[in-house]
Amino acid sequence: MNDPNLRPPGESGPDRGYTSGVSHLADYWQIVTRRMWLILLIFGVTTASAIWAVSQQQTFHRSTLSLQVNDPMERTRSLVPQVRISSMSIYIDPVQSEMEVLKSATIASEVVQRLGLRLRPTAPELVRSSLFRDAWVSESLPDGRFELLYDPSGERAQLRDEDGTVLGSAAVGSELNAGDLRFVLRPPPQESRSYGLQLSGTRQVTGEIQNGLSSIPRINTNIIDIGFIHADQVLAPEILNEAVLALRAHGAVRVKEMALRELEFIESRLDSARVQLDESMTSIRAFKESQTFTNLSFREQTLVTRNQELVEQMEAYDRERSVYASTLRKLVDGVLSEADLVDLTAELAGVQTAQLSEMIRQLQDAQARLRLLLTSEGKTLDHPDARAIRSQIGELEIELQQGLVANQRVVEARLETMSRQLQEVISEQRAFPALENRLQTLEVQQKTDEEQYRYLLNQLQQARITEAAATPYVDVIDSAFGSSPIQPRGRINLLLGALLGMILGVGAAFFLEYLDRTVRTSSDVETLLGIPVLGVIPRLRKIVEEEMADAGRRRRGPMVVALDPVDPAAEAYRNLRMNLMFMSTPDAAIRTIAISSPGPEEGKSTTALNFAIMLAQQGQRVLLVDADLRRPSLHRALDLLREPGLTNLLVGEVESREAIRPNVLPNMDFLPSGPFPPNPSELLSSKAMQRLLGETEGRYAYVVIDTPPVLAVTDAALLGSHTDGILLVLRSGETEQRAAERAVDQLRRIGVRVFGAVLNEVTSASSDESYYLQYYHTYQPSERSKDRDQGMLSKVRFW
Repeated sequence: MNDPNLRPPGESGPDRGYTSGVSHLADYWQIVTRRMWLILLIFGVTTASAIWAVSQQQTFHRSTLSLQVNDPMERTRSLVPQVRISSMSIYIDPVQSEMEVLKSATIASEVVQRLGLRLRPTAPELVRSSLFRDAWVSESLPDGRFELLYDPSGERAQLRDEDGTVLGSAAVGSELNAGDLRFVLRPPPQESRSYGLQLSGTRQVTGEIQNGLSSIPRINTNIIDIGFIHADQVLAPEILNEAVLALRAHGAVRVKEMALRELEFIESRLDSARVQLDESMTSIRAFKESQTFTNLSFREQTLVTRNQELVEQMEAYDRERSVYASTLRKLVDGVLSEADLVDLTAELAGVQTAQLSEMIRQLQDAQARLRLLLTSEGKTLDHPDARAIRSQIGELEIELQQGLVANQRVVEARLETMSRQLQEVISEQRAFPALENRLQTLEVQQKTDEEQYRYLLNQLQQARITEAAATPYVDVIDSAFGSSPIQPRGRINLLLGALLGMILGVGAAFFLEYLDRTVRTSSDVETLLGIPVLGVIPRLRKIVEEEMADAGRRRRGPMVVALDPVDPAAEAYRNLRMNLMFMSTPDAAIRTIAISSPGPEEGKSTTALNFAIMLAQQGQRVLLVDADLRRPSLHRALDLLREPGLTNLLVGEVESREAIRPNVLPNMDFLPSGPFPPNPSELLSSKAMQRLLGETEGRYAYVVIDTPPVLAVTDAALLGSHTDGILLVLRSGETEQRAAERAVDQLRRIGVRVFGAVLNEVTSASSDESYYLQYYHTYQPSERSKDRDQGMLSKVRFW
């Protein structure tokens, strides 16, 4: 039978690919507690890795010094009359620049060469100062390996190459000279007499020095605190001091080189300036000796003035002509607006005729009347008054166009006349000799060359002073005398490792939750399957151990309703009974109930047994049928024989009174499965099964049938079509969503009514149900009260 009030999944509501989500902080906490094993595992692995990494850390030493960065030109300021400031000086921080130079590869390379840092022990636990000091290595010596071999007394040692050739020997405390490298021997640091040495590349050692340097400028000062971290506590201050010395020398050389380059440039430019000045003076002298020149005459001055006047008048007329041409184009195109008329009046102010001004005024008035008529009085363009004004505007525009054309022709004629006059003035000016202009040009050139020569002489003197006064401008305030060990950041690294492990663990937990495709909560069932959840059964905690004759081992019995009526699971079965009974109506009474699940091991048999017991406790006759003819289990839970049973009854071997066990519990009879048949599906869908169900409906108030899983075999679907409906049992956290969907679809496809679902084996880790379980457990009696009342309950017969 079908329930029209239940919608099939996928017809409306969320899509069928729904996966459970979280929307409250408590939901997130439930996920964490459910996956706590994974979080603890990742946390433990990460923390252990952090502990191992901390244990492998090497102890380093830090050495510090302070230096002051001064002005490179400070000593020359009193000797140089003016200070030249470049544009880069405004944007560059000199203190920060020196810090960057200190960390450069150039400074590091000089330190490597001065201290012979390319030579080092091969063993990572050894430092160089424990074997030798004051090393020097030739730049041309290639990379390679050596062996430092002490004699048995430890007072003398030999240096050998990879081939075993002795390169040199010396006593402890003296210098071992091997030609391209030398160093002062120290006593052996360990019991071993042989130590490996390696000659690394300059670039590798340079990078280590650059990474070890750090600098912090003091606020509002030109003082810098320099630090250097190195594994060798003796070598750390030496490297730092050498780096600062290299920085001082590098700065002085840089200033001197800049001064020398500037000096060379000025000297070359000074020679050219002297030659240019001599040429200018010679040109003036030759011009005065060879030419006769006078001052400008009055006529020439008059021509210059007339030329300027004509040019200004022509520019004014040309602008007036442009205004006329622009206005005419707008008149022809029909785009002349009031704003254009206002601009025209402003541009032609002072030059337009009275007649043209009157036409513009009349046109503006007509446009204003038309606008007033259309806006204030609400007339349209087809109105007679509007047409009359528009006709007047057209006539005025024609008159204005004619006036503009006439004025334009007048202006063009005047321009042509003035152009001829200007050409005549220019011709007269060309007739005068340009002697004075030539003389002025020569005098200006001589003055310019003389000023340039004097400027270069001044710069030459300044450059010589700067070059002579170039000295180091970086002063060491506090030198590096020692080093202090840096405690490994063990605690911080451990905390970071633990925090990382926790974050990774929680992330993995939520990732697994995202991948989880099982049914866990009531909202999952109702949203995914479109059927109501009639019961939420918590995990059973009261069990009965029964002997299994066929396996010789103990198995947990599921009769929690009969054994512990106050158990949370018993109350959950009561809630299931209430919900299912409220679905029964006089027109569609529910009397025959099949109980199944999508797959095996999901609790259908346990649900069928406890549900039947719960119905029997109401005082009504109940028949529990084990219709799982393939893997029956109810007879073991009730400690009864499997034969004779349902199979014998369907094939006609026995009568109902022989197969049905009466009163196995109060008001409850039981029909076991019987022997295993070769054709279970045919038996359960046979007319004999239909007759049996018809007979039992007349004798019992309720018939509860335990059927095989829906997806495993077709027995449940076939048997469900002969009952009032099926109750589907889903195991929380185990039943796959796709399996549940397919089971419901398969039952509906053949017209079987699905009453709803029972969510079985629910724990407090299920976020949607944890509140219900929490409140129920809180309201339960204490263990002492339960023990006191157990005796009273034992006297009450529930069966």
